[in-house]
Amino acid sequence: MSNSSATVPAPTSSVAALSVVLVAGSGLAGITRTLRHLRAQTARDRIELIVVAESARTVDAGALGGDVFAACRVIEVGPITQRGDAAAHGIRAATAPIVAMIEDHSYPEPEWAESFLRAHDGPWTVVGPAVANANPGYVASWVNYVLAYAIFAPPLAAGERDLLPWHNSAYKRAALAPFSDRLGALLEWEGWLQDELRATGHTMYLEPSARTHHANVSRGWSTVGLNVQRGRILGAQRAAREKWPYWRRLVQAAAFPLFPLLQLRYLLPSMRRMSIPAALRPRVYASLGATLGVLAAAEAWGLLAGEGNAISRMEDYELHRTRHLSRRERRDLAARERSAGTAD
Repeated sequence: MSNSSATVPAPTSSVAALSVVLVAGSGLAGITRTLRHLRAQTARDRIELIVVAESARTVDAGALGGDVFAACRVIEVGPITQRGDAAAHGIRAATAPIVAMIEDHSYPEPEWAESFLRAHDGPWTVVGPAVANANPGYVASWVNYVLAYAIFAPPLAAGERDLLPWHNSAYKRAALAPFSDRLGALLEWEGWLQDELRATGHTMYLEPSARTHHANVSRGWSTVGLNVQRGRILGAQRAAREKWPYWRRLVQAAAFPLFPLLQLRYLLPSMRRMSIPAALRPRVYASLGATLGVLAAAEAWGLLAGEGNAISRMEDYELHRTRHLSRRERRDLAARERSAGTAD
């Protein structure tokens, strides 16, 4: 990825309180829906919108709706292959005291930004949102949502947390400054960043009124691929964190058939409060069981062989989410976008 950057300023009418970094990994067409939700923010006149794109030459900031924000800029970084590195470029370009990240497949409710700002008046270094399912009509979407966001699914109580949603939370920008040289790598697996912040005394808070709706992988084979990479990473990191010798990793890997049972014990309480449609619920539970088997086998692989290139391979699922939606969902989404475009 190129280290060069360029900006396309939009009219600025006020000082921004919140910088929002949006990585356009699939090009500007891929961020249309998220932009529509950002333009609907109640605090939009206090937002500095930073779009990280491959090229700024063909970008019209006005076409992004930049005139409704305190500022709107496009940061040019060359080909985007790593989301964390791209987001780090956007964070380093931010000028507001609070900086939030939002994915191109995450759609914040109108009070999202305002709720972040209100919560950041407190002592918290990181504030995270509640995360709802943006594509609840698809079995695989529920499976992937449960595995990634079960503990952030509404309804939730506000409070201090040890973990917050990755790629969708808001940080005090000054707290990120010491990580500047490593920020891209830490954002690839954002739990690393949050762990380091907590280890140095920083606190994190979940604010349920800052709610976003996350579109999950809904294609069957993509669900398998995503969880193979996720499981391998989890296994490798567990072995590294515990500093297990190889014999211990062999023992743990041999016990992988028990992993799904342990996971279900953790996931089922959260699933009971989710609004999974009754017609889908039996298929969701069955698919979740099968996916947990895939995840467990991949975790055993990671325990024995390390993570390899699993983090980089996960980038395709994150940067190009539309590729990993079911065929039916892509048709439905195209129809909704045409309808929204007509309404606009």
